[in-house]
This record gives sequence, structure tokens and C-alpha cells, in this order.
Amino acid sequence: MEVIVGKYAGFCGGVKLAVQKTEESVTKNKDIYCLGDVVHNKQVIENLQAKGLKIVYDINDVPNNSKMIIRSHGEAKNIYEMAKEKNIEIIDTTCGNVKLVHNKVEKASEDSFIIVIGEKGHAETISHIGFAGENSFVVEDENDILDSYMKFENTGLDKVYVVAQTTFSMEKFDKLEKEIYTNFIEADVVVDKTICNATETRQNECEAISKEVDCMIVVGGKSSANTRKLVDISEKNCKNVYFIQTVKDIEKENFDGIQKIGIMAGASTPEYIINEIKNYLEEEYK
Repeated sequence: MEVIVGKYAGFCGGVKLAVQKTEESVTKNKDIYCLGDVVHNKQVIENLQAKGLKIVYDINDVPNNSKMIIRSHGEAKNIYEMAKEKNIEIIDTTCGNVKLVHNKVEKASEDSFIIVIGEKGHAETISHIGFAGENSFVVEDENDILDSYMKFENTGLDKVYVVAQTTFSMEKFDKLEKEIYTNFIEADVVVDKTICNATETRQNECEAISKEVDCMIVVGGKSSANTRKLVDISEKNCKNVYFIQTVKDIEKENFDGIQKIGIMAGASTPEYIINEIKNYLEEEYK
């Protein structure tokens, strides 16, 4: 069996920095809180909690005068304001690419209606809307475009600024971009494709690998948007696709007869998990 591991599988720069910064903070501080999961990976979160990280989902559950980590996905602007009121020291691990989008939408919102192309319930998308203000809308699929236009019409604005969740599907973004131009024909529309380079490169590599293997294994958290997109890409090109979190998930599977197998992993998947899966396959089916 030949095992092909994607060069861009696993931690992206932003996630790696967020995890490192969180580990350092937990080591130095006895009581430190994080508003939501630092990254969308169960194993990483459990490891950090074992070291003392306290995860909460409401800033009101963070005590006054304490320390709080802002996760890699970012938080809405009002969270920073609330933290200041509670005298909470912020340790900000927001991905640099996400922060850049925050800055862009906040500035553009002065005279433009903001459209964020992304998943409505995703932490990053919520954080962008938090900086974009009231004159904004999340577009996840074609069905949202008419609603976004109706809201835009009520604002009295004539400019539209479009950005993306940094881990969104490139293919889906391109389709929605065309639909927005078609529906907002009378508006001054500026589209800023803020999907990060790491996401684009990973999706392209997954596309290439999944076309040349007999089986694809995609590794990552079940709640990870960028990992789910890798699964979608793989399923378009390969009949046998496994979406797993750890090596234990494939130990019960039978890969006899598979000549070539590909491994791709989401941006929140640690390298050691990828290596465990690769080593297992090479040892078990050598």
C-alpha cells in the first residue's frame, strides 16, 4: 500500500500559533478562561483542559479581574468591550487573517452594506458580523441572497462590500459571488475574497490527491468547517472516503486490496495524529 499524506495537511500557521500561545498561558497562569473552543479539534481541547484551561461559552461566566483567551476564530467587537468593563485581561489568539477581515469590514461599514459569505453559525462568521455592525448580512447559500438584498434596500446605502469566512469553500464562494453581482446589479459592489491562502492551498491539494487514490482519509474535528469541505472535495473524486478524528476510528476498518490511499487533514489537526494514522496503515498493510 502506498500512503500519500498531503503536504499542507494539519495545523495552519494561525492555529499553530493559537495553540502555542494558549499552552504558554495555561502554564504560566493558574486560572485562565477561554470563550469557546480554541480550535475545532476534540483532542487538542482535551489536552489543554488537562493542563488547566477553563472553557466557557458566555463571557458572563468569566470572573471579573481574570484572564481570558480569545480563540483563533475571533470574537465580536462587543466581547472586547464587555471584557474591559469586567477588567478581564485578554490574551488574543485570533488568527491574523481573521483580524484583517475584522479591520476591513469595520472600516467599510462606515459607508457600505457588508455581506459575509460564510456559515451562519460559525464562530468566525459571527465575529465578522460583530465588527460589521447592523448593516450586514451572512450569505451561506443562494437562498440568502434575496433576503440580503431586501435588507440592503432598507439601509439607503448604495455600496456593498463582500468578504468571506477565511475557511469557506472556494468553489461555493465563486458561485455566490456571481449571484450577488447579478442580484445587486444597481449597487456599487466590491468583492474581497478573504479566503486565506492556507485554506485555498489545502483544498487544491485535496482535490489533486483524491483524484489519484483508491481511498481518502480526511482527519479532523466533526465541527471543523474546513475539514468538512475536504470531505466534500474528496467525495466528488473518490468512492471510498473516511472522515475520522483519530487512528482508533480506522482500526476496525479493512483496507485489504487498497493500492493507494490518501490522507488529508483539517487546519486544526495536530501532526502527531496524522503520523499515527500514516504509521498504522504502513505497518498494518505493508
